[in-house]
Amino acid sequence: MKKEKTKEQRKLDRELVEKYHQKVTEEALERLYESFQQWKVGQLHYGELTDQIHEFHKYNQKIWSKFNRLGWRDEILILEAKKEFGLLTEEEESFFIFDSNEE
Repeated sequence: MKKEKTKEQRKLDRELVEKYHQKVTEEALERLYESFQQWKVGQLHYGELTDQIHEFHKYNQKIWSKFNRLGWRDEILILEAKKEFGLLTEEEESFFIFDSNEE
């Protein structure tokens, strides 16, 4: 049986998932921002920019779904966030090694 997390552990999970959500979203926004800059100086056609805005919107919906389905209570999402920031324990790392061998 899985041990119940403490209030402090749940708080840390929430903060970590929020930080991960921000990182993923800002990376996507940065690419879109670069496209706006290219468009502004005439290096990108407005049609291409509007296509990229549309693609960003679709991608952002996936991000929203990923982080709002279960959010910080989603253990897989917590593990992904820990992996992104290099915070996995040895036991948690073995989950990813085992998981990648199953594919």
